[in-house]
Amino acid sequence: MMPSEQNQRTGKRRVALFGTFDTANFGDCLFPLIVRQQLAKRLEDVEVILFSPTNRLVKTANYATVHALDELGERLDGQVSAFMIGGGALLSTEHVLFSYPEVRMLYPYSLKCWLLPSMIACAWECPLIVNGVGLGPFDTAYAALAAKYLEPAAVCGVRDGITQAFLNDLGVQSRIVPDSGLLVPELQTHSEWEARYSVLAEQFRLPERYLAVQASLYLGSQLEAFAASVAEAAREAGLPVVLVPLCHHLNDLVSLRLMRRGFNRKGVKTVLINRVLTTIETSAVLSRAALFVGTSLHGALVTLSFGRRVVSFSLATMSKNRAALAVLGCEASVVHDPVGLSDAIGETLSAPGAPYAAALARARVELGVFFDEVCDVIWSRGDTSGRRPVRLRMSSGEVQCGRLADDLARVKELSDRYRKTIPLTRRCAACLIRNSRTLSEWYDCLRHWVTVKKAWLKPTPSRIH
Repeated sequence: MMPSEQNQRTGKRRVALFGTFDTANFGDCLFPLIVRQQLAKRLEDVEVILFSPTNRLVKTANYATVHALDELGERLDGQVSAFMIGGGALLSTEHVLFSYPEVRMLYPYSLKCWLLPSMIACAWECPLIVNGVGLGPFDTAYAALAAKYLEPAAVCGVRDGITQAFLNDLGVQSRIVPDSGLLVPELQTHSEWEARYSVLAEQFRLPERYLAVQASLYLGSQLEAFAASVAEAAREAGLPVVLVPLCHHLNDLVSLRLMRRGFNRKGVKTVLINRVLTTIETSAVLSRAALFVGTSLHGALVTLSFGRRVVSFSLATMSKNRAALAVLGCEASVVHDPVGLSDAIGETLSAPGAPYAAALARARVELGVFFDEVCDVIWSRGDTSGRRPVRLRMSSGEVQCGRLADDLARVKELSDRYRKTIPLTRRCAACLIRNSRTLSEWYDCLRHWVTVKKAWLKPTPSRIH
């Protein structure tokens, strides 16, 4: 293979990249940027076309266009060098109404990111590449379909051992690849990152040294304890806090406003990033943090990629953050109990040297090898112009393809069964609330208040006399 930097492979290549790039979530909006940059390093003329469940373009995106899966046949017409899945927790069969509020729900949104594209790749005899994906909620009724269409993948990378074990049980061979979010610093030159940060520092009056803090509302009754522990650590370290919303689809601004009140009461100086930043802008803020503490996996990974320190917080029932960070040997940076959070922050801030340097260097080498292999696959496909693919039709959102008829019928059957488990009233309510930012924020604030109230009223040993 020619060295990546020489970029001597000429000839047009087109890659269809599938994922949740239509969601206002920091991590999801990073993958297109990284994939495009890594492929462009190795191939002279490569076009990466983005496909998601919808074609909405979110404010966090640093790209101009996203196509809905329904547009795939018309947009590509079979002339594509490879299908690429990921990254993110895409191996799932669920439908998340707060991100994809739909009434009709023909397919769970998640199937549009991995299963349906994998099936179409098979029908078109096009190479399939899986880019460091993770495992989400998965209905085992889809296991046979997953095994059939993921097994032929030319390259199958997963981001943690949990996902690898799941695929092994299905008979699908995969390899663990560090999350490609670790390559974010390569998206710009050092001087470009500095310039981007300077603009934001002036706009928000960012302090010279700070803790970058984020948490999503799914922490529920633990949000207050999380904020109290972070405030204690910030006060002991003498550092101000910059509150950085990363998961806008989860209304992080609501949780950060709630936490800010607690910080202010404890005398901790705070700066709230109160507008939607693009992924590059957010990365610039994280790149200068003394430490990131939050629930976002990619908040931790991107901060770590700039050589900064991290403490990742998640509920004890959630394994995503620990599993992904374990690939780097950094699982000790994950905390599940807010009681120990303050000490973890203090210890991480006082640790000598650059604790993640060796792990980060190793991960970047592994990612370089992975993208070298990906480009080998894309290049080997050759010129796709003039090929006559199997006909693909999208009728009212339903995928139709003669070669896949039986399996598509099975997908539709399972999707119909799943849709019946979600009441129509709930789907309609989701459309009403989640398509309005103001209503969504008010609703999540009310839900959080009710959750906290219930937790406070629940009998505990300390309240039993």
